[in-house]
Amino acid sequence: MVTLTDLGFCQNMIYEAIICTFNSDGYPNAAPMGVTMIDPCKVALSIFNSANTLKNLQKTKAATLNLTDNIDIYYNSALKNEKMSTDLFEKSDRVNAPKLKTCNESIGLSVEKIEVIDTLRTSVVGNVEYIETLKSYPQAYCRAKPAALEAIIHATRVKALINVEAERVYVAKLCSLIQNCIETVNRSAPNSHYAKLMSDLQEKINTWRDNH
Repeated sequence: MVTLTDLGFCQNMIYEAIICTFNSDGYPNAAPMGVTMIDPCKVALSIFNSANTLKNLQKTKAATLNLTDNIDIYYNSALKNEKMSTDLFEKSDRVNAPKLKTCNESIGLSVEKIEVIDTLRTSVVGNVEYIETLKSYPQAYCRAKPAALEAIIHATRVKALINVEAERVYVAKLCSLIQNCIETVNRSAPNSHYAKLMSDLQEKINTWRDNH
């Protein structure tokens, strides 16, 4: 059986993935999250208590962890208000969860343990039930893609914490980091799709500030 280490996972490192679960109405839910390998067949997630993903995991006890280099999927699953099209998903035949059709790897998870960390986050430990991999060509490297992903990840935290007074300094730091990422994107890929995503992201952050 393929294990997490075969995919490049190491302990004490955080990897970005799209976690897919079923909502209570049966509609697929996708959310980008950091994943840590506990051992080659087990992972840990730290999830905001307000997240639909946590509610779904508490109910279904299953998810798929999808690895992809498609920045649009990260952006749409993290920050778009409307639901993602069901055409992007298919049901896993091994766990009670949807999976992304176009991911590089899909990992089926069953929930082993859920523990509250604090008022903001909950820890979820999942066992790997299977790993599906797709062969793909290596991609040319441009700094815009990882910078855009970094900005999106920071923005999910800003969105979750902007109304938490105790996190005001942290949110300000995140916004500064996002700005650095946006500048990197605009330098390395001006007038690109990534630059347009960052412009849209900046507008969202401004809206969150105005509503705060």
